[in-house]
Amino acid sequence: MQVAISSDNHLDLNKVENEWALEQQAAYLQKNQIEVYVIAGDLFNRFDKTLDFARDLQRRLGPATAIRFLAGNHEMGAGVSYQELESPVDDLYFHHKTLDVGSARLIGNNGWYDYSFDQNQHSVAEITRFKREFWYDRRIEQPMTDPERLAINLNQMKQDIKEAKKVGKTPILINHFAQEQAFIDQMPFRMERLDVLRSFLGSQAVGDLAVVNQVQAAISGHLHLHVQALPIQQTTFYNASVGYRTRRVKEWFSHDFMTEWQNRLIVLDV
Repeated sequence: MQVAISSDNHLDLNKVENEWALEQQAAYLQKNQIEVYVIAGDLFNRFDKTLDFARDLQRRLGPATAIRFLAGNHEMGAGVSYQELESPVDDLYFHHKTLDVGSARLIGNNGWYDYSFDQNQHSVAEITRFKREFWYDRRIEQPMTDPERLAINLNQMKQDIKEAKKVGKTPILINHFAQEQAFIDQMPFRMERLDVLRSFLGSQAVGDLAVVNQVQAAISGHLHLHVQALPIQQTTFYNASVGYRTRRVKEWFSHDFMTEWQNRLIVLDV
């Protein structure tokens, strides 16, 4: 059985027409007999738009392919509250939920960040000031600090992994936010003043959790990197980001969206 994961399609910012993207992606998933397709966040700059897209894609594909989606920080910025993000919301919303596929159990969790990827290069005051004044996430409402928010999600992941192993399922972890320092180290920060952005990319605690629990695969997005799969002990880490191709930012290796989406799609046989 095949599971496909994609992240950071940014259809609105990349000016990809919705109906065309639905038609093209549905045809590809059908042709390649993908049983589960997970959108790992940052499809649109509004949660409700990503929800609508996921529902439309599921309607087109019917029972042959199960669609699931996570919220990235771009979804979290509009059209949803923190309380809604931590609730079931919709059957297709995959945060703190699982799905059994063959011998594997997919574990979905949006994730968050705890500044650990900054490696103590900046004070908490510096990090929070930068976020408040410049970073996209300043518009995201939350009733707690960033490390406290990540701790909640981390406990959810721990429980879901534990339950999977208890019933003999192979856990596969899917997040939006990054999980492993080795990927962060490949980020091309060209200006020293922007190094603080590492604080908002994810948490090494998630990667450590995956390795300690021998999670077979850990997939994330958020970084807009084109990197090779990274095996660490018995866990393989993947980045599924498509990223931007705009007038100012050109992160694709190809010139059209569907080619880039296909090339960046993570497909696992489970």
